[in-house]
Order: sequence, then C-alpha cells, then structure tokens
Amino acid sequence: MFRFRRFQSRLIFFFLGLVSLVQIVVFVTVDRTNTRYAREQIEAALELGARTFSRLIELRTEQLSESVRILTGDFAFKTAIATGERTTIRSVLENHGGRVGADVMLLLSLDNAPIADTRAEAGGALPPALGHLIRVAEQNDRAWAVISLDGQPYQVLVLPVLAPVPVAWIVAGFRIDDRLAQQLQQFTKLGVSFFYESVSGPVNILASSLPPAMRAELMRIPDIFTRAKNHVEPVTLQKEEHLVLVAALRMAADTTLDVILLRSLEEELLPFLELRIAVFVLSCSGLLVSLIGAFFIARSVTKPVRALAESARRVERGEYGQEVRIEQQDEFGELAGAFNRMIKGLAERDRVRSLLGKVVSPAIAEKLLSRDFVLGGEEREVTVMFSDLRNFTSLSEHRTPQEVVTLLNTYFTRMSSAIEANNGVVDKYLGDGMMALFGAPLKHEDDAGNALNAAIDMCEALGELNREFRARGLPELDIGIGINTALVVAGNMGSPERLNYTVIGDGVNLAARLEGMTKRAEYGTRIIATAATVMKSRRAFDIRSLGEVAVRGRSEPVVIHAVLGRSRSSSASLDLPAADGASG
Repeated sequence: MFRFRRFQSRLIFFFLGLVSLVQIVVFVTVDRTNTRYAREQIEAALELGARTFSRLIELRTEQLSESVRILTGDFAFKTAIATGERTTIRSVLENHGGRVGADVMLLLSLDNAPIADTRAEAGGALPPALGHLIRVAEQNDRAWAVISLDGQPYQVLVLPVLAPVPVAWIVAGFRIDDRLAQQLQQFTKLGVSFFYESVSGPVNILASSLPPAMRAELMRIPDIFTRAKNHVEPVTLQKEEHLVLVAALRMAADTTLDVILLRSLEEELLPFLELRIAVFVLSCSGLLVSLIGAFFIARSVTKPVRALAESARRVERGEYGQEVRIEQQDEFGELAGAFNRMIKGLAERDRVRSLLGKVVSPAIAEKLLSRDFVLGGEEREVTVMFSDLRNFTSLSEHRTPQEVVTLLNTYFTRMSSAIEANNGVVDKYLGDGMMALFGAPLKHEDDAGNALNAAIDMCEALGELNREFRARGLPELDIGIGINTALVVAGNMGSPERLNYTVIGDGVNLAARLEGMTKRAEYGTRIIATAATVMKSRRAFDIRSLGEVAVRGRSEPVVIHAVLGRSRSSSASLDLPAADGASG
C-alpha cells in the first residue's frame, strides 16, 4: 500500500488516480464500443455474404444454363451430333465450351453412355453423382450440382439436347478453384473457402482465397465446420481474431457444398484506429493537464500550510517576531490572520510573564497567570521566612539614591539566588528586608529544611558580599532571619483588577517577630527558628535552644532555637552577635 508523508503528494496522487481512472474507463468504453460495433458489422457482412453467395451461384447457374441451352439449340451443333463422328462432336464441344467458359464438356446418350468428352484423359465409369443429376434433369428439364470429376470439384450443369425431343444429354462443368474464390472475395470483401462434406465427414478445402498457411491453420481448428454452421464463431488465425460463418450452398446426392466466410476483426477496426489514437492522445493530454493542475492546486494548499507549520515551530522555540504572510484571500488567508493574532497574544503573554517574573517569583507569576485562578486562598502548611539588613542606614549615608539602589539590588540578587536555589520563592521586598515562602505556591518534600538551609546560604552569601565591600572600602552588613512553619492561608489577595499571591495568618506574624528578635544581644544569632520548623525539617542542623519566649499577640509562649549551621564546625561563622545598627 502506498504511504505518502506529505499532503501534497497524497493530493496529487488522488487527482491523478481519479483522472487516470476516468480516462481509462472512457478509453476502454470507447474501445469496447468500437469492437462491439465492428463485430456486429462483420456478423452482418458474413450473413449478407452467405445470402449473396447463394444468390450469386443461382445467377451464375441461370446464366450458364441459358448459354448452354442456346448451344444445344444451335443447328450446327445438332448437325454435328447427327453425323455420329466423335472427333467432330468433340471439336464442336470444345469450341462451344470455350464460348460459355466451361472447363469440361460431355455429350451423353439418353442411356447415359458417353458420346464425346473434352477431357484429355476421358474414360472409365462416370461418377454416380452425374447419373443422379441426369435423373433430376429428366424431371426438371435441367439440373446442377457440385460433383468431383477426376478428383477436382466442378459445378456441373445437365441439359437435354432437343431435336425436338431429347436425343442426348449435354454436360457442362465449371471448375471450382482458387480463382473463383478470389473473384468472390473481391466482390464481397470476405475471405472465401469452399469445401464439401459427405456422410464420411468433412474433407479438405476445395478452393480458397486465403494464403496456404492460413488455410492450413483453419483446417486444424477442431469442429469449426460444425460449430460455425449458420452461426458466427470467433477464431484466431495468424495471431489475429477473425469471425467465421459456414453456409451450405447446394446438395448433390450425399454431399453438400459449403462455403466458409471470414473477416479479420483487426481489419474491420482499422477505420476506428484513428479514433482510438485520438482518444488515447486526448487521455494523455488530459492526464498531463490534470498533473499540472493537481500540482498547482496542491501547491496552493500545501504552501500556506507549510508556512503556518514553520511559523508554529518558531513559536514553539519562543520566536514571535515574524508573522505568517499569505496573500491568498480565502480560508487560508483567514487562518493566517488568526494565527498572526495568536502570535501577538502569545508574545504579549510572555512579555507580561517575563515582566511579572521580575516583580514576583516565577512560581508565583505562573500561579497568577494560570487560567483557573480565583480570589481567595486555601489553608496549607507553609514555612515563612523574614530577613532584614543591619547597618544599612550607615551604608546609605553620604551616597546618592542611585548608588544606594545599586548596592541594595546587589544584596537582593545574592539573597534571592540563595532562596530560589532551595526551592523557595520571594513573596515581596520590604524596604531592605524580604519575605520568602517555602511550600507555597508549590509544595516540596522538605520545605522546612529548605528554609533553614536557605537561611544558612544567605549568611554565607552575605559573608562573600562583605569581603567585596571591605575591598571597596564600604562598611560591612549584617542580617537577621526569622523562620516559622505553620498553617496559613495562601492564595490570591486583592481585587480582580489588581491582586497579589501571598500568605496571611498568625504564623506569618510570628516569623516577622522572630526576625526582630535576632537584634537582641542576649540571643547572639542571626537565625531564629521555631521548634515547629526544626521538627518539620528532614535534615539535621546545629541548633541552640533559646527556650520559651512570649510573643506579642500570642497567649502562649513559643519555643525558639538559634540555627548555627549545617554542622558544629560551621557554627562559629553563624553564631555572631547582631550589629548595633538599627534596621534600614
């Protein structure tokens, strides 16, 4: 089965297949119609030929009878017979036989005894068929039939010699040979062959207008003389199809003279050959025109489709700068317009997504841009982190606002990278502080541990940043971080026109309070986390218990811990006293 990967190939194949099928059907129909018509013409010609042959033989017999009858009434002929001289009578028979075109002339007595014979080697008994003809002539005044004389077929006429009563019988024989068959073929345009059959069955063809090879091939066809008797039959001769009809002409005793008429179907179709060639040329021309038309139609369909597919691949790669240009003012043109509008919409969406991703965390931006967002939130367990700079006020003194913003952006970049590297999201920036979430909007396997590890990474990143500041002659910074894990309400807050994804609840306030506690000198730590966060963490950290502490707004004290590092060896770098500077 043919498989075409390209639609253009399938379309061209369909058009060509359809047109080819129509052309083949037309060609075969015309050809079969011509062949059927030719067969009908041949059958009609053969049947007409059979009737014509019978009529021609009858007319020929009438003409010969009149000619021989005139001969028998000739006075000189009667005088020669009266002499009884066989030589004289034979000479007269030869002379008069030449005048009527007879090949054999005989004169018989009334008792059928030979008186004279023009044959060169006459003698012997006469054929029984001749005696039968004489008996017929006694009743009908004449008789004719085809009989064999000396092994050759003759059309024989028997007439009485009257003086004025019958005194003898005159027999005129006309040889049936190839010359006669050819003359009849020229008249009827049919192949002509004579044969006679007897009680012993068919014999060899007596005479024919056919070439010897075709004549021999005809004789080898089984039962052709019986199958085609008064019925048209197809036969193959010389690798050509012919139609054959066998017709009986005249009975003579136990024999029948038959004629085989045939005509070549190919010759009959010669007048239609020009029509066949014309139909073939038209079919080929139509196929060529269809091929060209199918190519252009397929191209007009597949070219815009390929353009759209290529543009779709560019969109898939994130390239929105090039529009699809299709000049066609049809459905493809409308599709291209809709596609270009879709590209503009996607480009605008990505621009908004990119801009929003710079304002909020990419995860929050994805949540805000989702199609199924609603105002409101859901209760879920989230680890909340608050961080705030120390000594930022002294750093900002005697510097322009642009320099301050640049330094602050450098700090936020380092801190944000540490948070995002631990699957956290920056919820918002609060002056020189920031709020981060772990477990919202996306939940991870160890959000509490991620938050603690992010806090340690932030302290380490701050150490690197302070070394850079020292090299530039800038004062060093310090940081305070508060972490709490609790059930909060997370969701889209605001209005349908302006919203923000964030978390609210008492657990959020507690994290903010812990960040403020890192300023107390008695705790001597940068990172304070609640017992809930430490217990939820699946990783081990070096911690120092700070005991229970009363938190404003809560009726029960909260157990808190100082996070020293990932191991005891790292605690020295993190367990530092908070700077005395105020918050920025």
